[in-house]
Amino acid sequence: MAKQPKEAGVAWLKLENDGDAAVVVFLGEPHPRDVAVIDNKFVPFTRRLKAEGHKPVLRFTHNVALFETREVKVLEYGIAFFKDVLRVRHAFGLETWAVEVQRHGAAKDWWQTRYSLQPERRLSSEQQQAFQGLPLHDLAKLRVDASTAAEAARRGDSGARRPNARLVQHLSDVLKTMPRKRVERLLHHHLGMQQVGDVSAMRGEEWQTFVEEVAVEYQAFWERNC
Repeated sequence: MAKQPKEAGVAWLKLENDGDAAVVVFLGEPHPRDVAVIDNKFVPFTRRLKAEGHKPVLRFTHNVALFETREVKVLEYGIAFFKDVLRVRHAFGLETWAVEVQRHGAAKDWWQTRYSLQPERRLSSEQQQAFQGLPLHDLAKLRVDASTAAEAARRGDSGARRPNARLVQHLSDVLKTMPRKRVERLLHHHLGMQQVGDVSAMRGEEWQTFVEEVAVEYQAFWERNC
């Protein structure tokens, strides 16, 4: 598995060596996202990376809880493992079983690495209730956080600079002139945000991505309606 960018407050489930395994309970739904491989790391796929010639790879993030400690971590996987998740869900039910995830492949050889998924232990009703009540990581927000950290690292920038307050307000006003569905698609699908007010909290490359996405959406809207 390619390395994940470091992000505060997020605990990735790391199986780094051949044979490493963990018994977990899957929580909630998987969150799909397009990524690119940069310096052996998965980073969110942006228009800038597309322009540079990089190709998107479909990945999924999923909340999982360690069976022994009930600590909630984030597992990322590709389409092949996603099919295994669906297989186990249909055959056994992810909410009713703790399953073992095991790595088969040498460290850093993520292209040749695969992961197996096998039911390990049936959960009692009490255990099911306890696991399903655990707080989850916000996987949609995780995408935005990853974009900020990974792009900043790639460009050698700290990513700590805030955008100009007047420009933030101007772009917020621009968004308010556009149809609600188009704005929701921009915020939720492309940027993982919930509302226009989240713009003021952005930093560094996250802000750069936002400006690029707004420019594309705004131009497309006015070309069609003016």
